[in-house]
Amino acid sequence: MFALLGLIGTFVSLSDLLDTALPIQWRILISLFILVLVWLVFFFFCSIYFIFNHRMEIFEVSDGHHVYVQYGDIFNENEVLNPYERRNIVIPVNRCFDTIVDDDLISSNTLHGIAMRKLYSTNRFNEETLNTEIQNNIHRQNIEPEIIQRIDKRSGNLKRFPVGTVAEVKDTNICTYFFLGLSTFDSDLHAHTSDKEYVLALMKLLEFCNTRSQKYPVVMPLIGAGASETKKSERDILEYLISLIKMNKNLINCDFHIIIRDSGKGSIPITNL
Repeated sequence: MFALLGLIGTFVSLSDLLDTALPIQWRILISLFILVLVWLVFFFFCSIYFIFNHRMEIFEVSDGHHVYVQYGDIFNENEVLNPYERRNIVIPVNRCFDTIVDDDLISSNTLHGIAMRKLYSTNRFNEETLNTEIQNNIHRQNIEPEIIQRIDKRSGNLKRFPVGTVAEVKDTNICTYFFLGLSTFDSDLHAHTSDKEYVLALMKLLEFCNTRSQKYPVVMPLIGAGASETKKSERDILEYLISLIKMNKNLINCDFHIIIRDSGKGSIPITNL
């Protein structure tokens, strides 16, 4: 705002616009009116810009790729710059990679549950075949699980994989899911993630994306803001994700789109990142 006024001042001054015969009080009032008017016009155009431009470029990484923060829907193909090319969608899940969406083991309202139901709606997978696909993908990565007992987790899979394990599942030619093993379920199916596990999971995710993104854009939510009980605010999570990616630019070989839910516009500003 002040820079704009300074620029205007290089071409014309208020004293040139005002009649010197006017009383000083009137000149002050007119000057204030002009300043307020310029501020309102500037504010109006900035508001219009931010309303219609929901995506902010945060910084550039390598080979012309960028990190973006934006409001939207992680499942919407229009969140990437080219909706007709492949995109990789990161979905945080529990470390047993359960596939039963029954509002007990997996809530249908979580990203985990929504992603699973979308896969089932195409009739390409059901709960059993998706579970097999995920387990086979992890097995091909030579990742060994921990076998837990039913007393430790009253339903679902009993193979618990290391935190940060990623299972890759292809939905269509333009949509591939990266299921990130983040949380641990207790016997009551409550999700838990420690700070150490959280950091390790994100680092492993960046390494996986470096290897398996095939340079196609990665779309990710505010990981840990859901049901994994990281006890972190969404704003803190956003700032941490940006810092982590910035510190590991060498691992980024594609565009990254960090998606904030549309309802977060009022509480999670992205203009001052």
